[in-house]
Amino acid sequence: METIELSGIIGLIGIACLAANFIVGFIIWKNLLIKLPYNLTFLGLHKFTGYSAAIAIVVHIILIPLDPKSKFSWSDLLLPLWTEHQPYANTFGALALYLIAVVVISSYFKNKIKLPLWRMLHFTSYFAAVPLIIHSVWTDPKLEDRAIDWFDAEKLFVLLCCLVIIGLTFYRFLIIKKRSASN
Repeated sequence: METIELSGIIGLIGIACLAANFIVGFIIWKNLLIKLPYNLTFLGLHKFTGYSAAIAIVVHIILIPLDPKSKFSWSDLLLPLWTEHQPYANTFGALALYLIAVVVISSYFKNKIKLPLWRMLHFTSYFAAVPLIIHSVWTDPKLEDRAIDWFDAEKLFVLLCCLVIIGLTFYRFLIIKKRSASN
């Protein structure tokens, strides 16, 4: 297995963890009475899926320049607009990384930040979803600049995760607001 393929697989794990994180966050927000086994809590699960996503994303990124076929340098990871392969898709990925980093770092320091500021920073995750989805759908995992293969199993998995994120975001901010405005 090539390093770039491993990076892609870990990227898939990262987006799966983010989709799971959105699901768990939704359960917390709705205060659903679901009992977890083994004294697990939804807050603990939310932290686990969030940090797992962050770790997977960082590993995904670190592996890319290690593959000589990628032609990525370490500086390309921070400013990918000038990369040889898929500069726009990679720029969206970098933007998603920066926004997710804000969420993870602010969550780590939650006890030292005032709650309204932390909540505002935490909502950055919804804005991070947009460039993440664009990056995930647009990127050719083999870096061969091929057209999007909408029936590729990996791409379908990405689309499913993106659908979960978009659906929960839509419900959270549009449907609930519409219901509360009409009451």
